[in-house]
Amino acid sequence: MPTLLLEISSSSRTALNARLARQALRLALGKTFARAEVSLRLVGDLQMRRLNRAALNHDYTTDVLSFDHGDSPEGRLLELIVCPAVARREARRRGLPPEQELLRYVVHGALHLAGHDDLEPGARRRMWQVQERLLKRLFKSHYRPQDGRNAWR
Repeated sequence: MPTLLLEISSSSRTALNARLARQALRLALGKTFARAEVSLRLVGDLQMRRLNRAALNHDYTTDVLSFDHGDSPEGRLLELIVCPAVARREARRRGLPPEQELLRYVVHGALHLAGHDDLEPGARRRMWQVQERLLKRLFKSHYRPQDGRNAWR
């Protein structure tokens, strides 16, 4: 099994279950990287909007940003930035558990790091299917499906 070092930091008031986050990352990254050091940051709306503008020139708050910073002696350096406020709003709107929605963003960002793409409709559908299959494995009988038709524009 690949080595995964996880560091979680939060500038939001949201706590994340580290055990579930680690499992989600292991599932989503699979064997893509033999060794990976993952920085998982939880940020508020304003900070996420600033980061999205700086990284992608998109002037709005988004759910997750993912960055592959390349190899280091410790392994691949990966960064996921997630906005719990977006997860809470979407969970409330869709009637889903907020923790599941937050971990959906972790899985989604990690799948991007593993090489998945969601720019084209077919690729988006395939990525969504993988993502939901992994969440089902993670949450087991507590999994609540989300209708993916309107997700990730």
